[in-house]
Amino acid sequence: MRLKYLFIGLTLVLLGCKESQEEPKKKQALVMAERSEMAELMNEMYAFNESIKQQILDGALSTTYPEKFNNIHSAILTDNSDRDLRFESFSKLFLEAQKQIFEAPQEELITRYNNAINACISCHNVKCVGPIPRIKKLLIE
Repeated sequence: MRLKYLFIGLTLVLLGCKESQEEPKKKQALVMAERSEMAELMNEMYAFNESIKQQILDGALSTTYPEKFNNIHSAILTDNSDRDLRFESFSKLFLEAQKQIFEAPQEELITRYNNAINACISCHNVKCVGPIPRIKKLLIE
C-alpha cells in the first residue's frame, strides 16, 4: 500500500515538473502618451521648486522668478476642458505666491515657499489629485 502512494506521488511530481508546451504570448509594445505642454511646464516647476527648496535650506536663495511660469495661462492641457475659472484662479494664486518667494526677507522664505507649494496642492485637490503626494515632498517641514 505504501508503495502505491509513493508511485502516485512520484507520478504527480514528474507530471508537475513537465515544461509547458504553450507558446509564449506576444508582448505588446508600450506606447507612451505624449506629454502636454502643461505637463512639461509643471515638471519644470517641480524641478525648479525642488532646487529653491534646497537653496532656502542652505540659507541662500540665488535664483530669480522664471518668467516661463507665466505660460501656465496658455500652455496646452492634456484635457483642454480642465481650463476653467477655477483653474485660472488657482494658477494666478500660484504665480503670485511663487513671485512672493523672491520678494521675501530671509526670515519669511520658508513660509512664502510653502505658501506657493500649498497653492499647487490646492489646485490639484480640485483638478488632478495624482501628483499630490509628489508635490507634498516639496514642502519644508
